[in-house]
Amino acid sequence: MPPPQLHCRPWKGVILVGLLVAILPGSLPAQMSMTPYFSTIDRPLEKHSVMLMALPDFQRARFGSNFATGMLMAEYGITSRWTAGVMAEGQKISGMTATYGGARVNTYFHLFKDDRFLNLTVYGEYEDLNGASLYKMEVAGFGPEDLTEPLALARRTAVRTFEQRAIVYHDWDRLSATFNFVRETPLQGPRVSDYGYALGVFAKPVSMSGSMAGMTGMNGTASPPALSMSRLGYGIEMIGALGDGERFGFYRNDEQHYIGPVFMYDLSPRWSVRLEPAFGLSKVSDPFMLRVGVAYVFGGQGSKATGKAHPRM
Repeated sequence: MPPPQLHCRPWKGVILVGLLVAILPGSLPAQMSMTPYFSTIDRPLEKHSVMLMALPDFQRARFGSNFATGMLMAEYGITSRWTAGVMAEGQKISGMTATYGGARVNTYFHLFKDDRFLNLTVYGEYEDLNGASLYKMEVAGFGPEDLTEPLALARRTAVRTFEQRAIVYHDWDRLSATFNFVRETPLQGPRVSDYGYALGVFAKPVSMSGSMAGMTGMNGTASPPALSMSRLGYGIEMIGALGDGERFGFYRNDEQHYIGPVFMYDLSPRWSVRLEPAFGLSKVSDPFMLRVGVAYVFGGQGSKATGKAHPRM
């Protein structure tokens, strides 16, 4: 059966309206925060700030042995609107040796100088991975991970792609919402792109809100105690695939989709930890994964730096 034809005309109006709305200046000032997500991205880092992250995941596989993955990330705010970073990842499949999965180089840029109703960020990432790579920085295309290929062969198989994202987000004081449209373009073999999405809604900790951050240390106001609910942020993240260039769309049981609550604890102005128990939503998704992140931020221009938590937090 031939793939269904895509009818794009209604989307042209949606895209046009979205662009018109996006260029209207917003009435709220931009809020500085550290987002908690593991795959969803929103805003660049603060200028001259550095973010270091360790991101281990523990996953129960639907097909094959359970596995653990991990990513190390470093990002630098070149300007207040432009960030660049590097990532390295690896994995450990139960019963097998740990394996290097590859490296990524990314950059992303906020298009507007001031805050808008829809803030727009564009993202590009070169992925120099191998066939053994399993970290879910994004999911795109069709099917599950391949855990059946011999590990020695998989880690010698180059998988080079260029990832692009169109990112929109908006802040309402402590609350923020973010959507990423993801495209994965192979740099070798057939040039059919895979598509996916990532989205999140998050209420940042009171200790990181603009009013609280501005008051802390002023007029004798003390920061919250080390154990305090005002240091806890919470939200939800969802990631999934949207087919490929030959069969674009939502085909739930042929694609991976995940959803889970996300929590972030603001340990100090430099340290934060985050946690996300995520659940698979389709027949090819892994049933469960526990995502953990530890972030350290330094530098900047005097206010708490912002950054993504996904991998890419």
